[in-house]
Parts: sequence; structure tokens; C-alpha cells
Amino acid sequence: MNQKLPSKFLKKLRSILGKRNLLTEEEDLLSYSYDSSSLIRVPSAVALPERKEEVVEILRLAQEYKVPVISRGAGTATTGSSLAHRGGVIICFSKMNRILEFNEEERIVRVEPGVLNGELKSFLKKYGYFYPPDPASYAFSTIGGNVATGAGGPRGLKYGTTKDYVLALEVVLPGGKVLKTGASTLKCVVPYNLISLFVGSEGTLGVFTEIVLKVIPLPQKRILFVSVHKNEEEPLEIISELLRKKITPACAEFVDKTTVLALLKKGALETFKDKSFASLLYLELDGEGEALEREKNIVENFYRDLGISFKKAEEEREIENLWELRRNISPSLKLLGEKRFAEDVVVPRRFMKELLFRIRNIEKEEGLYISCFGHAGDGNFHVNILFDPADEKKALKIRERILKEVIELSGTISGEHGIGYLKRNFVNLELSPLQIEIMKKLKKVFDPDGILNPHIKIPE
Repeated sequence: MNQKLPSKFLKKLRSILGKRNLLTEEEDLLSYSYDSSSLIRVPSAVALPERKEEVVEILRLAQEYKVPVISRGAGTATTGSSLAHRGGVIICFSKMNRILEFNEEERIVRVEPGVLNGELKSFLKKYGYFYPPDPASYAFSTIGGNVATGAGGPRGLKYGTTKDYVLALEVVLPGGKVLKTGASTLKCVVPYNLISLFVGSEGTLGVFTEIVLKVIPLPQKRILFVSVHKNEEEPLEIISELLRKKITPACAEFVDKTTVLALLKKGALETFKDKSFASLLYLELDGEGEALEREKNIVENFYRDLGISFKKAEEEREIENLWELRRNISPSLKLLGEKRFAEDVVVPRRFMKELLFRIRNIEKEEGLYISCFGHAGDGNFHVNILFDPADEKKALKIRERILKEVIELSGTISGEHGIGYLKRNFVNLELSPLQIEIMKKLKKVFDPDGILNPHIKIPE
């Protein structure tokens, strides 16, 4: 349902933004009606602010007229969290994309929410620094969106996720109040830790206008191992064994047999002469000097002792070529099903094999492909239920079964993609009534009229 906005509201909004930065024509709105989920939701209007002061005025007006406000970065959300589910105004931050400050002495960077993760990485690399969180969409997802979802990525095992790098936020609340929380320091315990509330809040508590991030020195060298395996269990066992040997890889990425099948169908495995394998393990080490050399030798000797076939890359171009295969996964999966439900579940590492075993049993019972790849180093599987439109009801049933299995194995239904619209009614599988009640009360504190990203994250 596309809510019709009051004419007075639109007139005032246009006076703030100018005609060029307020979109109301249907052909323009359609460009903001989708994200990386399967949903289509046409907004009532799209605002393209260029300055914080404009965001303040938008939130002031929205509160006055009780108009829903949806924050949007680049539209890469997989759960429908950047869509207008009941009309309202999308605030798109594509024009608030400036890197405002880089302080090398303090190792911090201050950015607007529309800065692309990949652009920030390129900027920092020139100075010998990097921002570790690297979701698959890093080349075109925004820092604001990454903070809103609590994005992670392959480097989460060694370096953590977005929550570990946000030092301070400037947030606009309904009514136009500006809240500054955190500090441009590595330590700050004066306020309640509101940053931990905002990271992963998916636009439901406030609208970011500035973000201060911690950055770290770029590792001097990277080494990538890609090993092939005759079954799916071996790579998961290897990760646990290497961690016991005090090796902490920068990345430990698992590719299961269903995903391997999709890559074969796409012709994306030409780098391997023998393609009769069931799974892959990407293991990247980084660092410098003797410490890195020691880790490399441990991994090489470990693989050779087990008779495991592997490719090793130490040059940047070789490394990126091998990672390109991993980036081919998402488009390849379309060859096994026209549609998909994409989950990003997490279980303790000790239960990864058991979860995979249960998923394979469900796959056999239901007769649909289920791809299960991802950040196995921290127990984060990207489970993709692949289906044609006629099988959507069956896929929905499978989805709920898998989420229940995850909870039974002491896991969580989302590690980095967020809850959004698509998962909100599964939240009560994981959270107690008291936890949900507290979430609703917190939402009411920041957003008393419920105008910020309604129908997102909190079950209804």
C-alpha cells in the first residue's frame, strides 16, 4: 500500500530539499522499490539530502505529519529493511557520501553515511590503513547501511564485525533532535553504550548523519590457500584443528557441495583440473615477518600430512583471482532455482557439522536444493533455499524448519544481514517475550510515534 502524503508536507519538504532532491514521480520511485530481497515496495517519495541540516528538517516534518521514514544506503539489504512497506519517505544517502576526516595519529576516520565501504577501503589503503569489515557487497554497500545492519564479512573471525569499529555516531531522532553518542577516542564509558543499540538497529531508532570509525594498519602480506575436499565435513574439521594450533586465519570460508554444483553449472571452476570434489575451503592468512611465515608453514605441512590438495597464492593478483570464484557464488545459485530464501544463521563452531547434517536431511526429504556456504570460521553459514515459484510454500516450510534447527543448536537466526521485514516474525523463535517487550519499549523511547522504518526488526 503506497501511502498518499499530505500536500502541505510535500510542499514543505520541497522547500527544504529543492525540486531536484525530492522525487515523487512514479518512474523515479520505482528505482527505490526494491533491494536485494525479492520484495517490491513503492515509496510515496524519496528525499536525497546533501547536508545534516536537511535530514534534521525531514525528521522534524515527518514527526509533525506522522509520515514513515525509511533510511536507505545503496539498497543492498537482503531482508527488505530499506523498503517502504506502507508508503512514506525514503531518505537515500547517496549524496551524503563524504569522507570528512582521517586522523592518522588517532587512527580514526569520520564519514557521512553514504560513503561506500569499498571507497573507504581504497582511500585508507593509500595511507597504509584499512577498515576490516568487508561484507560481500562491500564494493557498493554504504557505511551507514553496514552500521544499520551490523554487517560482517569473511574477516570477522580475526578482525570482528562493524560493531567492533564504531566509536561515535551522530543520529537524528524523530522531531529533528540530534543525538551525539560515543567519542573520537578508543575508550569512553561516560554514557550508557547507546552505540551498541544503534549498530544493527536497521533504521528503527534513528537516522545516522555522521559515523566515526576505528581503522587499523594494513597487513603487510596476505597468503591464500584454497583446498578441495571429497566430503563436506573435512573443511569444518580443519578449521577447528587449525584454531587449536593457535592459528587465527583472516578468513575461513566454506563452500558446500550444492554450491560447488552451481559453480560447475556456471563453468566457474575452470581453475581446477580435477573437478570431482564435494567442497572447498578458503583460508587466508595475513600479517608480516616470521609470525606469518610460521603460520604458512603450519598450514602447508598440515595439508600435506593429510594428503589434501590445495592451491596457494601469495601475489595480490593471484589472490584476487581465486577470491573471484567465491564472489561468483550468488549469481551461480540462480542455475539451481529461480528464487531463493537467503538466511545468515550462526551456530557455535562445534555444531557446524551437525547443522550441515540436518540441512542435508531436510534437502533430501523436501527435494529442493539448499546451498550452505559462508564464514565457517565464526560459525556463520549463508543458507540459501533455492526454488522455482511453484515451490514457494514448500520453501517457506523449509526455512522455518532450518531456523528452528539453528535455535536448537544454540545459534542465532541472523549474524550480519539483519532481521528486516522478511525475518521479523521468526524473532520469537529466538527471543523470549521479555526480550521482545524490552525491544518494543526501547523503540518507543527513541521513536514514540513509530515512524522510523515501521514493520522492521520487531515482530508484530
